[in-house]
Amino acid sequence: MSGKFNFYFFTSILAIIIFLVLCPVFYGIGGVISSSLGYFPNVSNDLNITFFKNIFEIPGIKKSMYLTFFVGFVSTLISLILSQIILSKLYNTKFYKYIFRIIAPLIAFPHVIMAVGISYLFSSSGLIFRLYHSYILDHNRPQNTNLFPDDFGIFLVLGLILKETPFFLLMSINALSQFPSRDFSNIGRTFHDIKINSWLFFIFPQIYIRLRVCIIIVIIYSASVIDMAYILAPSTPSTISIRIIDLFQTPDLNNLAIASCLSIFQFVLILFIIISWFLIEYFCKQRYLYNYYLKIFPILNKFFENILYLISIKLLLISILCIFLSIFWSFSKTWQFPNLIPTEFTTENYLHFFQYFYNTLFNTIFLAIIVSGLSCALILIWLEFTEQINFRSHMFELIFFIPILIPELSFLLGINTLFIQNNLSGNIWGLIWVESLYVIPYSYLILMPAYRGINKNFINNAKMYQKSNLNIFFTIKLSLIIKTIFLALGIGFIISIGLYAPVYFIGDNQISTLSIEIVNLSFSVNKKNLGVSTVLQMTLPLIMLIIVFFSNKFFVKWRY
Repeated sequence: MSGKFNFYFFTSILAIIIFLVLCPVFYGIGGVISSSLGYFPNVSNDLNITFFKNIFEIPGIKKSMYLTFFVGFVSTLISLILSQIILSKLYNTKFYKYIFRIIAPLIAFPHVIMAVGISYLFSSSGLIFRLYHSYILDHNRPQNTNLFPDDFGIFLVLGLILKETPFFLLMSINALSQFPSRDFSNIGRTFHDIKINSWLFFIFPQIYIRLRVCIIIVIIYSASVIDMAYILAPSTPSTISIRIIDLFQTPDLNNLAIASCLSIFQFVLILFIIISWFLIEYFCKQRYLYNYYLKIFPILNKFFENILYLISIKLLLISILCIFLSIFWSFSKTWQFPNLIPTEFTTENYLHFFQYFYNTLFNTIFLAIIVSGLSCALILIWLEFTEQINFRSHMFELIFFIPILIPELSFLLGINTLFIQNNLSGNIWGLIWVESLYVIPYSYLILMPAYRGINKNFINNAKMYQKSNLNIFFTIKLSLIIKTIFLALGIGFIISIGLYAPVYFIGDNQISTLSIEIVNLSFSVNKKNLGVSTVLQMTLPLIMLIIVFFSNKFFVKWRY
């Protein structure tokens, strides 16, 4: 009887976890679909499809479609290529083991950091034009060049490349450990070809197979990004994500219906980008094309390989330069054009920011701690209870990835409607629930291999001493994977800090975080506060990485 009770209890808890993940997503999608058809509870019950026709009458919508496709596809493609060029050049060298140390901070920084850095670099009063006016022209005021932001989304692509290239590098390094990469590299070297060709034909196909899911995630994010698009994308017109938010902000039900239709259209467009990507992949894998590859690629000489490598390194240096520009602005008291560095430094900018934006900083840290802890706890409960009922289905557990495998606006609009109807808009616990949807997939990816890879001999020995499952869970299992738990908490904290759209929709202007303030400050002329908020958003992930590192040193006293 006790065994049956435990089974039903464990199954009920697992069902609740699935409900917590799927309920907001499916209700949000349902809310978007109903709104797109003109159905608003207690206001309008007439269903029609005229709003879908209206989205094609929006001025500049074709340009927005082009920008969304171009940014999503091109940024992903270039990021993938550059990551492989860097790896092919550094693999089997003494610098290879230092790659992770260099790119880890870049991955930890939220995407919007690079957007702000690029604005500091390429705007009319940015560093590039300061150099130009200092050494070529003699102007004391910045000229309006209309270069930034550009009309074609080039700067948005650049910003995404600066963030996604390190991500692909890290994922590729992880993929290299999953097959005998050194053996494949040695085979390529026997042909006495340049590294990039050997990498392309022998190693990259093995990496690419393991990167498919990552590529889909990057395409979805790049084509639906909001915070970076606000800063780097053209404003007339902008990407579809920005057009959706512009419509959402107007107090008109018709515009809200059109915004819902546009979010569905964005989902379809992103599916089209993904399908186009894999159709091109299928075409490139045809056997009859390999003869052409073998004829074309030997033409690539050492010089061309080095040029590509230098481009990759320069982009990495731009990332670092963007970070330093934010730091300079945060400490600058006076930085007049065209001076290359501030003439006076001060810490008053931080004191001013803490005086007026302390709630923003507190909300950011509080949300990140609660969300990362809650996500980690839910995944640990899931892993323990599935083990108790002997249920393991990786296909079923793909449910956890639904929130990050669909464009966020495709369900956040609907969730926002649900929260407004139930007076939950601006509720911090509702925001924690929604943010957890974005952190749970990563907590699962980190914790699942470690938890299910625990040596069963420890568990069997504990059972011989009549230890309960609860006792084994807390005293043995968690102790064995404590290092992984700290890592999951750290990654969850970093992801939560960088979230923009959930705070924008669920926070409803009542809850502000650093991500929200950075976008708001980017429209102002106060670059000092923008620099401070940017530096704080960079500093928090670094502090968390340091805490994770020293926590592992302190708590992990032994290995098994």
